[in-house]
Amino acid sequence: MKDASRLPYWPRAMSEELAAAYAGGISVTTLRREVAEGNAPRPHHISGRRVVWFIEELDAWMDRIKGQAASARPGQKRTTNSWTAAAAAAGKTSGQRRSTLR
Repeated sequence: MKDASRLPYWPRAMSEELAAAYAGGISVTTLRREVAEGNAPRPHHISGRRVVWFIEELDAWMDRIKGQAASARPGQKRTTNSWTAAAAAAGKTSGQRRSTLR
């Protein structure tokens, strides 16, 4: 399906190509990788070789992704980077030189 945005509705059970389009227009390869990594929902075999993704499971996956993105929003307190953490552990403050001796 080349232009899934023109569908009047999204079916409850979707083919691999349609599921990838529903999930933000990702490629089928990306959908397969996400499934293999355990991030995306696994497909269901409904008859013979027919494999489908259910819209509810795709929605839950997108909600999880949205929740992860919301927790990493700008404006929230960010954790210190490794250099800052190492300097703090060594008792150094920002801008402080290592040694006064050269």
